[in-house]
Amino acid sequence: MSIRVEIAVQDVAGLEVAARAGAHRAELCVDLDRGGLTPPVALVEECARRATSLLDAQQARPHFDVHVLIRSRAGDGDFLGRPAEFVYTPEEIALMAEQAAASVQAGAAGIVFGALTPEGRLDLPAIEQVRDAALEAAQSTLRSVTLTAHRALDAMPAADHRVEAVEQLLGAGFHRILSSGGAARALDGADDLARMVEASEGLLDVCAGGGVRPADIADLVHRSHVGDVHLSARRRPGAPLEPDAPDTPTDPAIAAAAVDAAGAL
Repeated sequence: MSIRVEIAVQDVAGLEVAARAGAHRAELCVDLDRGGLTPPVALVEECARRATSLLDAQQARPHFDVHVLIRSRAGDGDFLGRPAEFVYTPEEIALMAEQAAASVQAGAAGIVFGALTPEGRLDLPAIEQVRDAALEAAQSTLRSVTLTAHRALDAMPAADHRVEAVEQLLGAGFHRILSSGGAARALDGADDLARMVEASEGLLDVCAGGGVRPADIADLVHRSHVGDVHLSARRRPGAPLEPDAPDTPTDPAIAAAAVDAAGAL
């Protein structure tokens, strides 16, 4: 079994940590404390260039790349069971479409986004608008782009809705879904994640994310059958810094431990 590791980062130094630890990709965002927001285009461009240079120097796993979170706003606190967190106005949807296109043009290999209706179902017209903007940008640069649905699915009111969302996202041309199975920790949502994996029929990757720790990965994968895991690998508050530690919240030891745990499966 080959388990892919994605690490959420919010700066170039974090990207370097993820790459050198052997992660398969980085999800780039800002404001991780609130679940992440769309990063500036200049940061996307800088990180995409740095990922290429790390690959050229053989300091990253082959095909390591940068996926960009597209999220125009975030509230404070937990969004589980609160679909309103991902209900967007037409103006916000248009902004995210612009951000998606700009991120792809800046070198992003993938974008990560989602939108819900007030009832907690997928807002397919909004999702398609952002998707189409990303695809058009990729076509203009003669590249492909990977489409990932983010944890808006975890704000849905029921597991059946997430299973239905998998089927709808397959039809919309998505490649991956990021979810905790509707739980605060992906390990606690493993059974629901397993249902999503089954619904995907092997045509779409389900990436388990949400409170993932390296020590959880083996149990999480065995119970849910996901092929991807996602974590921020952030340094614990107050943890001592080594003299040569990189200036980023991304902890090299945690990142490496996650990659090792996944590689042992």
